[in-house]
This record gives sequence, structure tokens and C-alpha cells, in this order.
Amino acid sequence: MSLQIRSISIYSSAGERRDVRFKLGALNIITGASMTGKSALLDIVDYCWGRTECTVAEGTIRKAVSWFAVLFDHDGEGILIARKNPGPAGRSSDEVYFARGVDDPPVDDTGFQKNVTADGLRSQLSAILGISENVHIPEETSTREPLEASSRHAILFSLQNQDEIANRRFLFHRQGEQFFPAAIRDSIPYFLGAVDEEHFLTIKRYQDTRARLRKLERDYAEVRALTQQASRSTLSLLDEARRSGLVDASLPADNAETALALLRTATQPQAMNFADVGDPQSDLTALDDRRRGYLGELQEIREELADIERLAKEASQFETEAKEQEARLASIGLVAHGSDDGHEFCPICESRLEVPVPTVTEMRASLSGIQRQLHSVRRDAPRLQERTASLEARRAAVSELLRTAQRDIAQRIQDNERLRIEQNQFVEQARVAGRVAYYLENTRAIEQTSPLPAQIQQLKAELEELQRAIDANSAEDRLATALNLVGRDLTAYAGALGLEHGDNPLRLDLKNLTVIADTDDGPLSLAQMGSGENWVGYHVAAHLGLHKLFRRRDRPVPGFLMLDQPSQAHYPPDRDNQGRIDDLTDEDQQAVRKLYNLLNEFAKTLQPDMQVIVSDHVELLDDWFRDAIAERWRDGIALVPASWPVS
Repeated sequence: MSLQIRSISIYSSAGERRDVRFKLGALNIITGASMTGKSALLDIVDYCWGRTECTVAEGTIRKAVSWFAVLFDHDGEGILIARKNPGPAGRSSDEVYFARGVDDPPVDDTGFQKNVTADGLRSQLSAILGISENVHIPEETSTREPLEASSRHAILFSLQNQDEIANRRFLFHRQGEQFFPAAIRDSIPYFLGAVDEEHFLTIKRYQDTRARLRKLERDYAEVRALTQQASRSTLSLLDEARRSGLVDASLPADNAETALALLRTATQPQAMNFADVGDPQSDLTALDDRRRGYLGELQEIREELADIERLAKEASQFETEAKEQEARLASIGLVAHGSDDGHEFCPICESRLEVPVPTVTEMRASLSGIQRQLHSVRRDAPRLQERTASLEARRAAVSELLRTAQRDIAQRIQDNERLRIEQNQFVEQARVAGRVAYYLENTRAIEQTSPLPAQIQQLKAELEELQRAIDANSAEDRLATALNLVGRDLTAYAGALGLEHGDNPLRLDLKNLTVIADTDDGPLSLAQMGSGENWVGYHVAAHLGLHKLFRRRDRPVPGFLMLDQPSQAHYPPDRDNQGRIDDLTDEDQQAVRKLYNLLNEFAKTLQPDMQVIVSDHVELLDDWFRDAIAERWRDGIALVPASWPVS
């Protein structure tokens, strides 16, 4: 059974409650005079469903009501959504109360406390409707973001307020608002069942595989660039090292590996030939020996840290792969212990397998082996971290000693004019050596035997297979079939209403979100058709056609359709005479009867899965019409009782 409405309730500031109850799986009519609150019922449902703005008209309702509430029915379960009235001139309230398993609305609003956010409410309603994971990916040339259909989009097909139902340019609820036309176009294929869950999962796998392929191709492009010639950064640093005397200028660099090897020699400690300063007590040579010793020790520490980092990375990669294997093999938990025999039969459904599978014992042995390897990797991780911390502490200490030695050397030579040249060279070499060391630490060595080409080819093969599985043409065919079915029913309903151009084939135009009549003179859109009767009639016929397919395919769309003032083209409010249509012309009387007959027969045909709720002025005398009346608001009766206080 679908999601329908049991009742709409309002609460006064004094704690009073007013309910409007509806029959499930049937036509429900709220008839009455103008300004009694009939149109507010649709706005209350829209607001409680999660709309960001409260569209209930300013006036008595805004001033007298404290909370709005809607009690939905889903397979016999009562689902209550209550939302605080923002009050006069208020735009919205974030105080939303959500509860499941509710039989009747609470007596008063004292228990209403915010317990869900707007996003949480949307997720809850999407789950209740049965909306599964889905995504619509626009064309590559489009600037729109991918869209995931949710309850926020499903409600757009279930509401038609007074201004929308007679609009020649907009067919759907909120179609005239920014971003909503694109959202309707992008979500309707999912709601029609043209794109199923398997299609979505395949698209997700295709996207993930394509992203991995692009990354590998970028990595391989860098590999090729480094293999064919040295990078600009490498050559620039090598030139600096040559100018500062760290690298012999006569040594060539024909390729990237040679250039990197020369740069590594530039990070080795360099001896300095200090000039004779005539001071036998000078200890510059000893200080320089200490400096080079510290530099050598730092180099050893960096190399060991690099080795530990590489080992940790390899261990992490192994752990990731092992976890995937462990997860796959863990499925043997589905097989009871002792069921090792009969591996030619499926352990789940007991059917004979064409290709025998490994025995459960073999699978458990593989799982145990992987778990032992994972335990070994995890056991060594703390040791690596402890060694890394120790090396980092030693590097900090040696760096401090190096800075002390360099300060001592600078102190010795700063007053000796003849050592200025050596000092400048010392500073320049230290600067260049530091830059080279930093560059080498952050440059990933590329092996000639890279596995990237094979991985790229494997991913390309996967992409081709996924592309065939997606079969975009098939998805388009399913959408065309769904639209044809809607168009068939749309044409039948238009004929039953006697609409102009209804004798032509009719269809929904998803590009422009309108109804098209295919006439002998060419396609004719709803905007090109005249008469309010046609505009209302085609809105009703289009929505009935959509909901018939929604219900037939059990799609996750609310099983109710709310229409506000559908008879307005024939029975405007200023001609209201206690709902009687006797004063209308024969043509108008006939048109009103056809409209309500169609709505009644539609609800009966899809009973119990479809509920139609109509707010209108008209009141027919037929027995079936009177049976469908949920409430009659005349002679002082309205949505808000006259006794309620108005703030």
C-alpha cells in the first residue's frame, strides 16, 4: 500500500485541536465557501513535508494556529509530522516533530519538541517511500551538479495548488521556481522506473573506475616525462649545484636518473679549504670536521627514515589488500561448521554448481592465513613508530649540534677578511645543499619497470565492460516506453473530459515540462492552447496519467494527489451559490460533472493504493459526490473554529 493522508490537524495556542480526516484509497472532497481555509490544506501538507517556506496565507490561520500536523498512513502505520507555525509575517520554523507508530494526533501540542532536522526529515520520508540510492548525471557539457532523487522531489508530483492547476506555462508543482524545472527533469526518469537501482550501481562503478583510470594515466604521464628527460626542477637544481661547486661541472646529465644521481652527491658533506689566518690556535678545520660529521649523520638518519616510511607504506598497502581478501573470504561465515562435503552444491540454495567451488575448509584456511599475516603487520607497526620517533629525536639533537658548529665557524671567520670568499661559498653551498635535500626527499623515484601500463589496460577493459552494461540506449528506450504509457492514459483522460485537441495523440514533453498534442498541423503545446478549461483539464489528466503508472509500477511516490479548485474555469468563487451548479450553463455543468466523475472513477480503479483530495467550491447533488465529501465548510464552519483566540 502507498503513503496516504489520514488527517490534517491544527493546534491553537490554547491547546485545542481541529482535525480534518480523510478516507484512504478514495476520493475526498472539502467543499465550502471562499476564505474558509480550503487552500491552506495543501500548503500545510507541503510545509510539513519539509518545504523551507510556509506558504499558508496571512490571516486568521497564521494568527490562531500554533502547530500544523499531518498524520500519514503507510501500510497501516501512522506517521506523524508536526511543524510549528512561524506566525504572522514569519517565513519558516525549524521546529519539526517526527514520530512513527502513531494511531491518532496528540490531544494538544505540549509534546511537540524538535526532534529532527530538515535533512533528517527528508531522509526519513525517502526511506518510508522506498527511494533507493540513485543519481542522475547531467551531460558532460552541463554545469549542473548530479542530482539524487529524494522525497523532496517526489512530492512535486502530488500537489497542484489553485494557481498551478490553471497555469498554461507550468505543469508541475513549483515548476516556476528557480532550479525546480531541472530537478523535475532529472528526477522523473527514476520515479517512472526508467532507471533502476542496478543501473545506478553500474554508473557508480563506472565513475569510480574512470576516476582511477584518469589518476593512473596522470601518474604514467609523469613517469614518461621523467624517463624521457630530466624535469625542469631537477635540471635547475643541478645547475645551481654546479655553480656552487657541489657537483663537478664536467659531469653530463643525459637523463633523469643521471641528474638525480648527481643531485644526491650534492647532498654529501663537502670539505672546506680554509685559508691560513696565521693563528696556530685556530680550530676551523676541527669545527669543519665536526660539521661534516653532523651532516653525514643527518644524511644517514634521513635515509633510515625514508626506508622506514617506505616499509610502512608497503605494509599499509599490503594490509589494505589483505583486508579486501579477508572481507571476501569472510563470507564463509554463511556456511555452517561441518558442511565441508558436497562442494559441488551451493551452500545457500543447495542447487548443483556447474563449476565446483573451493571447499569451506580451503576457504577457512585461506582466511586464517590472511588473518595471521594481518596480525604480523599490525604487530610490527608500533615498532616502526617507536623507531621513527627515536630517529626524529636524534635528528633534532644532531640538527641543534650542527647549528652550534655552524655558529662557531661563522664566529671564527666573521672577523677575517681573507676568509670572506670561503664564507660566501660555504653559505651558498649550504643553501643549495638544503634545497637539493628537500627536493630529493619529496621526489618519488620512478622505476623503469613500472606496473602502470598493465594497470591502465586492465582499467580500460573494465570501463568497456561497464559501458556495455550501462547501455544508455536501453535506458532511453525504457524512458520512452514509460512516457508512451503515460501519454496513452493522458489521451484517454483528455477524451473523457472532452478537452480541445483531446482527439489527437497527447504526450508529456520532458524537455519543456508540458503537454504536447500532435496535430496534423504540427505539435501544439499547452501554452498554445486556449481556455482555462483546457489548462485545468490537461493538468488533471497529466497527473492522473503519471500516478496511474506510479501505482502500477509501485514507484516511490506518495499515493495521494491534492487538487485545489479544479472547477475554477467553470465555477469561479464569485459565482458560488452554496456549491450548486444549477445557475451554470449546460456546458459548464456537464464539464464539472465530467471532471469529478473522472476523479471518482480514477480513485476507485486504483483503490486502495490511490487517494485523491480535492478542495473546491462546487457541491454536486449526486450520491457518490456526497459520499466523497470529507467536510462542508459553510454557514460559519471553516478550518479554524470561530471560538479560537486570534493573537
